[in-house]
Amino acid sequence: MKKAEKIVLYTAAGGIAAYIVKCIADAVMDRFRVPLPDYFGMGYMSIWGALVVICVLAQIGVLISVLLRRRRNSGKKEISMGYTVSFFCSFIPFLLLLAYSVYCMKAGFTFLWSVCYGWEAFEGAFMIMGLVFVVIPVFPFCVFWQVFYIVRRIKAWKRLKAERS
Repeated sequence: MKKAEKIVLYTAAGGIAAYIVKCIADAVMDRFRVPLPDYFGMGYMSIWGALVVICVLAQIGVLISVLLRRRRNSGKKEISMGYTVSFFCSFIPFLLLLAYSVYCMKAGFTFLWSVCYGWEAFEGAFMIMGLVFVVIPVFPFCVFWQVFYIVRRIKAWKRLKAERS
């Protein structure tokens, strides 16, 4: 593992540890009025939550880079079939969101105290459920994986092209 990769891993681990300490400190200051896991959920909706998501994405990126470099150095193809399948599977949440929005056009979408149908239901379901998928970080992880895969695929293609000439 390169020195820069170790620095990113340790820095990201420090960011995650800071988030955990912050959530525990919030629980102590609040005298544990709610169960401890609830404080982690509350902390997620702050700038600390963004820090955790960035740190997790950084760690995933570094670990996948190391894994792909090891595959390349051992003589295997850099991008295997498993990576390609996982790339296509990363589009499933987007397709499920579209399918749910289309379903809500016919069955209706209930939000707060109102029910709507048709295009209004499609918009409401798409926006609300899309926001939920962003807050939970399903979509950020999927987009991260898609961008990472495409960049790696282009680099592997250029490296192969350079080796052939």
